[in-house]
Amino acid sequence: MDHQSYLVEKTTSEEEAAVTMAVATTTRAQDLLLDFLREHDAACPVCGYNLRALTRPVCPECAHELVLTVGTTRLRLGWLLAAVAPGFFSGIAACFLLVPIIGRLVFGDGRQSPGLNGLALFGWCSGLFAIVLARKRSRFLAQSRARQRWWAVGIWLVHATALGVFIFLAARYL
Repeated sequence: MDHQSYLVEKTTSEEEAAVTMAVATTTRAQDLLLDFLREHDAACPVCGYNLRALTRPVCPECAHELVLTVGTTRLRLGWLLAAVAPGFFSGIAACFLLVPIIGRLVFGDGRQSPGLNGLALFGWCSGLFAIVLARKRSRFLAQSRARQRWWAVGIWLVHATALGVFIFLAARYL
């Protein structure tokens, strides 16, 4: 046997051993998942393939590994989306405000506009708050629906008030 065919045989036997070892060593959660799938229809969350009678915790259609998780029948994100929307909008608008701020400094009279700077600062802070709220969404979602609604309404009121103030003061400071 030459060296090259020995390496091919060795690699093949190592791969087979790894597959056998992976099949033999399943965790308790994987065993529970496989027990459930022996008698129930369930779709792969990636490709939708029916996983009934699965023998390994891997989808045979798309090859994604499957895990046992706890889920909810209907996740209600409405108030969370309502709460983060004005912040994301303000943060994106603050990015666009950099154009006139920098343009005035570089190509204009070189002066800064307190109104534009204040508006941009509010947008950046609002966008940052929206990012933090989105990242800490589990704390928001753990609150009652009524409390989520009040948070969302309060955030919208702050943004509407800030917009009104900036429109009212725009002629004076821009």
